[in-house]
Parts: sequence; structure tokens; C-alpha cells
Amino acid sequence: MKAKPSLRAPMPVFAALVLLLGLSVLVQAQTGSIVNEVVRGKSLENTVTKENPDRNVAVYLPPSYAESSDRRYPVLYLLHGIGDTEKTWLRAWFPGNEGFDTIPSLMDSGIKEHAFGEYIVVMPDGRTNWFGSFYVNSSVTGNWDDFFSKELVAFIDSKYRTIADADHRAVAGHSMGGYGALSLGMRHPDVFGTVYAMNPAVMDWGGDLTIATPSFANVVKAKTREELMSTGNLYDVGLVTVGQAFSPNPDNPPFYCDLPFRLEEGKMVPNEPAFTKWAERSPIKMVREFRSNLRKLEGLKFDSGYDDEFRFIPVNARRLSSELTNNGIGHFFEEYNGDHRNRVWGRHGRLFTEVMPFVWARIEPR
Repeated sequence: MKAKPSLRAPMPVFAALVLLLGLSVLVQAQTGSIVNEVVRGKSLENTVTKENPDRNVAVYLPPSYAESSDRRYPVLYLLHGIGDTEKTWLRAWFPGNEGFDTIPSLMDSGIKEHAFGEYIVVMPDGRTNWFGSFYVNSSVTGNWDDFFSKELVAFIDSKYRTIADADHRAVAGHSMGGYGALSLGMRHPDVFGTVYAMNPAVMDWGGDLTIATPSFANVVKAKTREELMSTGNLYDVGLVTVGQAFSPNPDNPPFYCDLPFRLEEGKMVPNEPAFTKWAERSPIKMVREFRSNLRKLEGLKFDSGYDDEFRFIPVNARRLSSELTNNGIGHFFEEYNGDHRNRVWGRHGRLFTEVMPFVWARIEPR
């Protein structure tokens, strides 16, 4: 009699299927997710420059977030540079960095390799109609400091399973976002306990940002936005952006700001009160004012590329480090071989090797 064919797979095949299924689950578990939010900013309503108070916010949730219903996570708030948006963190900057070219890929790779642990990353849109908020309160563009330090944090803590205290909350950023990270950290150590600033911009005068910078004369002479934009000069547009943040003036169209310099008999001279207002926004000069706040931080680090094309950045990063040291503020400062962007991404880029591990070491649950 012939044996009936068995409907049961041989044990080795069955074991292989189980193994494959298990690996599939494991692979899935090693991938985080992005949730796109729109957060209403009461602090950004009814602005002179007609900013949109509904802000896009991308939220990275680590791999295990969907698997647990009670586990809570530390949070990093990541701030972009001038002209960018939250989408900057979600697209590849340079080819050849696959797996290390976006925030989700960097986080997934670092968690998988045990370079750092799991935390939430919040990436808000801080771009204004003039390209950047600098994350400060302005009578023209809105109260961005209030939005980021109060409204956005409250929204994230209410909707997501965060560890809602400064010990487990960090702020970091690049360029304008680096300035924002320093400013928010200095002013709100009770909200952000750890700060990392990459290539922080416009921290003070120096390098190629002085009274002799031709763009100041260009802006003074310009009569319309279109005229200024037609130059194609990033500095020209950038100075208006900074002016709306540092020295806003609702009664001074079309740019709604006062510049720190003005033309007098064909020469640029300091223009008050704007000149003093810009000085008051300098993180270097803010160190003494916020000395007690800075001492409350769990961690403070910033860096600068030696070949940054914006020469005022490395000059002032060194000055900031000296001022912090002179005031007894513990910090880390690194100057590295790179320019404004070329060392940010990739397996050996500073986001992966410096920022994310530094943040994790200080916000890690203990």
C-alpha cells in the first residue's frame, strides 16, 4: 500500500519558515516611522508679515514605539537653517550616503548599531515668509520662541509618550537652527536640558559680517522686495531675515525692520537703536546675562567647520567658547575640517557621530 502524501511540511522547512518570519518581524522592528503634524501656533497669529500660524512638524518615532503602549521616550527638537523647512531633514543632501542621508535613516542605523538608544525627534518648520524666524520672538513675524518652547512642546507631550521634563528633552540645530538651539537653551533650561548647535549662525559681528559687508548698503538702497530678491545675493535676503528677528519694526515697510547700519554722506555708520538690538541678540553677549541658566544645562556642545564659507561662523564659535570659559560655563566646542554643510550627513557625518550620541548620553532614561 502506498503511503498517503503528508500535508505536514518537513520539520527543517517548518523551522526555516519560522526563522524567516521571525527575521521579518525583527527587520520591521528596526525601522522607525515619520508622522506629519500641523500644529497651530497662537503665538504666530495675526503677524505683520502674514505668517501662517499652522506649522508643519515632522515627528520621528523610534522602532519600538508602535510595539508598546506604555513606554515613554526622551525627545530631541531639531531645528533647520535659514531658507530650509522640516522637509530638509527628510531628504538626501548628498548622493552616496544611502542609509545615512535622512534623519529617519540615521536614527534607524544608529539604533540598530547600538550607537545610541531610542528617542523621538521633532522637526518643526521655522521658516518665515522672509526665510527664517531665528526661533526668537518678533513684533513682526510672531513670537517663535514662545511657539517652540511652550506651544509645540506642550502639543508633543500631550499627544506622544514622552518623558516630559528638561532632563529628557534636548534641542539641536544647524546654522540658523544652531543659533535657535543656543538661544532657546539659554532662555529655557527648564524646558531643554541639553543643547547642541552645529555651525551656529549670526552670533555676533566678525569675519564677513561687519559694517563693511556690501549687503547692508544693498538693503538700505532697495525699495521693494522684488528689487532685493533680483540680486540673487543670499546675504541681502538674509540680512532682512535677521532684521525682522533681531530689530523688527512694524512701521517700516516694505521690510518691516531697522538695520544696524545706515548710509550717512556715502558711508555706513551704526544705526540706533537697531545696532544695540542686534548686539543684545548675540549669544556671545548673552552668556553673562544667562549665566545661571547655562549652568543648569545637562550638556552644551557646539561646533564649526574650519572652512565654513560664512567666515563669521568659525570666528564667533571660538569667541563663544572663550566667553563661556571665562564665565565658568562647562561646554564642549569642536572645530573640524569641513565647510558649512559637507560634514553634516553620512556615516562619518557629525549628525551621526557627534550630535545623536551626545544627545542620547544626556537624555537617556536612567
